[in-house]
Amino acid sequence: MDPASRPGLRLILAAFAAVMALEISARWLPVAPVLATGAARIMDIAAVAGLCRIFGQNPAGIGLARNSLLPGLAVGMIWSAGFAAVVCAAGGLLLAFGENPLALVHTQMPEGAPRLVLFFLVGGVIGPAAEELVYRGLLYSFLRRWGAPLAVGGSTLLFVLSHGPGQGISLPRIVGGMVFCLAYERAGSLAAPVVIHILGNTAIFALALASRSVMGV
Repeated sequence: MDPASRPGLRLILAAFAAVMALEISARWLPVAPVLATGAARIMDIAAVAGLCRIFGQNPAGIGLARNSLLPGLAVGMIWSAGFAAVVCAAGGLLLAFGENPLALVHTQMPEGAPRLVLFFLVGGVIGPAAEELVYRGLLYSFLRRWGAPLAVGGSTLLFVLSHGPGQGISLPRIVGGMVFCLAYERAGSLAAPVVIHILGNTAIFALALASRSVMGV
């Protein structure tokens, strides 16, 4: 991240107003919810990109400098591998004590191959990319001028609340939001949290599928 080119308040307000309007409008689309969500996230990305252009936002100020993308990608892959190792070790311990770790996965998965592919595409790729652009690229970068603790806390709080009151305050989302912030801070590139978010969501969905196959739930 380039401290001299962090996003300003006008861009933040315009971007969040646009995202909120698009998310609310998408609810009225006469399509399946997952399609509406996917359309909203794609429009979010397009709107933020357009507003960044209008306000003259330097890509380096939101973690999108070209020379940072490959290093950020590497950081995201390394962190993801570390988290996977921790999860596998925890799963092994549960199995050793006679517990099925798949029983802890409660994500509801759709039926049928086409719906599953769409679910993975929207929830595993498009959604994470849009969320990282908004909550880490814009919001975290904006708040970072007042210190990392405020940036982590503020962006994580709004990230968790954005998933809706009906979904509750989820500990995994809180931890995830903090991890995404720390990865962004460490790498200085939005590629790092995007990769972690995408791989994390995809892994959760894959485990949910495995749980359904093994346990019939």
